[in-house]
Amino acid sequence: MAILKLPSRLEYNNLFKTLGKFLDQNQTLPNEIEIDFSDVTFVSPPNVAFLSNFSHWFKQAGSSVTFSNMQQNREATKYLDDSGFFLTHLGKRLNVDGKCRATTMELKQIEKTHSHGWLEYDFLPWIMASSGLSKASLAEVKTCIQELFNNISDHTPFEVGCFFGQWYPKEKRIVISISDFGAGIPQNVKKIVPDLDDDRAIIKAVEDGFSSKSVPTNRGAGLYLLLLNIVQRFQGRVTIRSCHGYVKFENRRDMIYAQCEADVGFCIGTTIDLVIFTDKIPYAEEEEAFEW
Repeated sequence: MAILKLPSRLEYNNLFKTLGKFLDQNQTLPNEIEIDFSDVTFVSPPNVAFLSNFSHWFKQAGSSVTFSNMQQNREATKYLDDSGFFLTHLGKRLNVDGKCRATTMELKQIEKTHSHGWLEYDFLPWIMASSGLSKASLAEVKTCIQELFNNISDHTPFEVGCFFGQWYPKEKRIVISISDFGAGIPQNVKKIVPDLDDDRAIIKAVEDGFSSKSVPTNRGAGLYLLLLNIVQRFQGRVTIRSCHGYVKFENRRDMIYAQCEADVGFCIGTTIDLVIFTDKIPYAEEEEAFEW
């Protein structure tokens, strides 16, 4: 059995670095993997999705996964439990009285075939209640999320993505994370442009019209539209981690600015984090239904 001991703070790139070291030490995945929570004292929302994603990936790759030392009195464990992490992986919450918090969009593994209904009847009502925005105001946000699920289907053999969301009312900020365990953006881009490092491959992937042509219908618009709407129009942030690449896209003087970072560890598949400032999204009135 191999033990993957999690860092005390699951934030920024700490978890990605820990996973990278674990995979370097275990070139062949062991039959049994124990994920040790004994040191964990803090969990950021994006790391909930990524932790869940690579736990699923271990299982998909043929390893049995167990969790150990989840101290229920710790706030980090309570947050993971309320977020649905242990419900997803163990089939039940650690705390029988635990439940999803009002400010949290519960962790879900969502298949592309179910993504339309989930967006309409789960995601939109949650973000509308959190932000006070109308469905019409959030049309572009919904389209961007749908395109991310389309990308998972187009670029990976697995039509499923891991979703998690957190609302910060005082800051009017919503953090959304979507992870998949496909080959990763750099691997797909390098089939077309071989001589790019992972950061530059991610930047290439978000160019308007670029496509790795993984399927004939892929138009290469999804990531570009994501940045155009979330970053340029709504002044939010998008971070893309994939393989050894890390690129954060921010709005600077109404332009999309890309910032890379070295020594970020390893990301199985692709993890995309969105930071949306709801007070930056213009309110739009709902269109009245036309009646004869």
